Amino acid sequence: MTTVSDAIAFLEKFAPPDLAETWDNVGLLVGRRDSHVEKIMTCLTLTPDVAAEALEKDVQLVVSHHPVLFRGAKQITDATSEGRMLLDLIENEVAVYSPHTSFDSAELGINQQLAESFGLLEIVPLRPREEGDSGDGGAELGSGRVGRLASAIDLKAFLTMLRTVVAADYVEFSGNLENSVERVAVACGSAAEFLEDAIRLGCDTFVTGEARFHSALQARGANVNLVLLGHYSSERPAVQRLAEILSAEFSEANIFASAVETDPLAVYSE
Repeated sequence: MTTVSDAIAFLEKFAPPDLAETWDNVGLLVGRRDSHVEKIMTCLTLTPDVAAEALEKDVQLVVSHHPVLFRGAKQITDATSEGRMLLDLIENEVAVYSPHTSFDSAELGINQQLAESFGLLEIVPLRPREEGDSGDGGAELGSGRVGRLASAIDLKAFLTMLRTVVAADYVEFSGNLENSVERVAVACGSAAEFLEDAIRLGCDTFVTGEARFHSALQARGANVNLVLLGHYSSERPAVQRLAEILSAEFSEANIFASAVETDPLAVYSE
């Protein structure tokens, strides 16, 4: 029978923890390594609703992309919704593992998946790791991805394609819809810190999940198209994909993505 330790061993080979950003908190955050696992659920963020789903479906391991313990909890009590959620998980022996930025940067991780789904060619890390550092297949490792389209298209066509790929109701952007798109940088989630890397590498377009107002001004000043998919939309497709990858590895377990998780943000336009 599969154990939490077995799942961790696979996850840490797929998305090595040393790929995580230095500020991150990845790994097993709740639970026992020797616990047996029959059901695994993946999610983007472990909220009370998602935790309730895990308990209702008798899940033994939740793989939550975002760490449920991030800034260092000083107390876990029933005085807060997060505390009650964690107590419920602990009392029901549900383990929680978070790959977060190690999954973002993995050889076949979120940014690689996004870049490939956008049709980019000659994909390499946007911010490479130390020289000579490579994955099992010899691929260069690092944060974000950069590549090129087979041929240039205008920004309007590119935005239309992105909406379809990530199943987003809308995307935000900075730039003229007639602008050319060919050399594209990608960094999922909240990753405006990589805009300068995209500019330095001569990209005409930078795609991320979310960014601040001043990042849009910086992109405009550098004549770079900035595309914001939404934090949820930029990462959620990979959560479903991760469930499929885990299912292929642990065929005896029932593995699925959360069915109740939704984007916490909506748009009102009336």
